[in-house]
Amino acid sequence: MQKDKRLVVTFLVVIFGVFLCIPSKFVLVKMGIMSMNMDNFSEYKGNIEKNIVDKLNNIVGKIENNIENKVINYFPLYSNLNTLYQRVNFVSNKLLFKDVPIKTNSDGEYIFYDKVNEFYYLTNKYSDEELDVRLEKQVKFFNDLSNKGINVNIYIPTRYEFTKLKENNLSGYIDEFVNKLDSKINTRVMNVTSVDEYKKYFYKTDHHWTIYGALDGYQDICDLLGIQKLNDLNALEHKEKKYYGSLAKTALNDSINDYISDVDIKLDYDVYVNGKEADKLFKPREIRLDRNYKYYDYYVQYFNGQYGNVVYDYHDDNKENLLIVGDSYSWQIDYLIASSFNKTHVINLRYDEYKNKGFNLSKYVSDNNISKVLFLYDGGSSIFDQYNYDFEGRVK
Repeated sequence: MQKDKRLVVTFLVVIFGVFLCIPSKFVLVKMGIMSMNMDNFSEYKGNIEKNIVDKLNNIVGKIENNIENKVINYFPLYSNLNTLYQRVNFVSNKLLFKDVPIKTNSDGEYIFYDKVNEFYYLTNKYSDEELDVRLEKQVKFFNDLSNKGINVNIYIPTRYEFTKLKENNLSGYIDEFVNKLDSKINTRVMNVTSVDEYKKYFYKTDHHWTIYGALDGYQDICDLLGIQKLNDLNALEHKEKKYYGSLAKTALNDSINDYISDVDIKLDYDVYVNGKEADKLFKPREIRLDRNYKYYDYYVQYFNGQYGNVVYDYHDDNKENLLIVGDSYSWQIDYLIASSFNKTHVINLRYDEYKNKGFNLSKYVSDNNISKVLFLYDGGSSIFDQYNYDFEGRVK
């Protein structure tokens, strides 16, 4: 009995200690004694790894995020307590900052919440010096491919950190990147002209573009590749389930939500996944109504593009073959782009056989009679390789 009492007391001390941290931190920040999370968020540049301590802190942070995601899914009591903690923290930060700092995601990017326009956005995590180095590596990578005679095409969606709608944006890097590319490389950049347009083109609670942004990108890509675009592409939203995307999940905040959006069209093609005919689970494009976890990832479930090699076959030998090298930004529109080609090969370096080894792009292009190659990643990946796919080291 005595042992049980000590255990209960210890548990209560931990719980109340955690919650006392929030008002204590709030008071100290308000008095100017400390800054929130020891950072100045008006000039936040991310987790810059200047020394071994910074590197260890970033590693520990990633481990903490991974553990937290696992625990949230399997222990409801922890989820409820953590949600309450995050909400109190969120409210205190709203009183302190114009844009509310939330926490870092598993990639070390800091998440902010724009409380005026009600959406989340990510910040760049690298120093100016490292951005310069990374940009030069990416330019060299693409120029080397072009010099091998490959028809390289790059489309750059611009998340909030790359627009001119906020201070300290990265839009200048886009111009530098494009200007340094070989003149034979074709590029297009998404143009977002207002915050309202941005909120339409991108999910408010997630880092992906909505079908409205994806369709705008699709039209740009059709012009980029010189192909005929499909007409009468009607967008729709699935309102049977609220969607709280990756940024809302990290914040554990449900004050705003999205709905999964898609285009209402059926096309006739065969599709092969990793060399085998796809089963019915490939791109189900249906919302799982049996999922009760609030922060369930409906984007991944709905578009289901987590495969290393996908081939769309429209059976038209009079048309060219295309290779798309991309990430989850391609999932919504790859089959639409493919409708203008005979066969379209989609390679995702994060999955299956390409996850831990190189990809001989030049040989793949030659073996499959491919005329054009499209790189379709979020802007930071194409320009900076911000998620460390190691294009230059793995793609030849």
